[in-house]
Amino acid sequence: MTITLVKKLKLDGQVCAKSARVLANLEERGLLSQIHQVITADERDTSSQGYALAAQYHVDAAPFFIVTGDDGKTQVYLAYHHFLKDIFNQEVTEADEVAEIMSQNPDLDFI
Repeated sequence: MTITLVKKLKLDGQVCAKSARVLANLEERGLLSQIHQVITADERDTSSQGYALAAQYHVDAAPFFIVTGDDGKTQVYLAYHHFLKDIFNQEVTEADEVAEIMSQNPDLDFI
């Protein structure tokens, strides 16, 4: 299995906040070394490899993960908590799941 993480760089050259949180969390969990490549979707260069992968897999938000199994099948993960559960059997708190859903859907409002 190979795992690719596509992170986003903002126009100011900084890693976007969500990508930075994901990278830090992977490091904390000791999983960053199991990511085979980290590719950048650079807002300053929409022809960057990360943007090409986003277009190829019809993704419109970063970070995201591309996992290719030994059988050649590819799965794209848009939600970090699903990626952690499916690929690394890692537990994710309900609060973390809700926070991720809210960050991906700022128009949602819980009552």
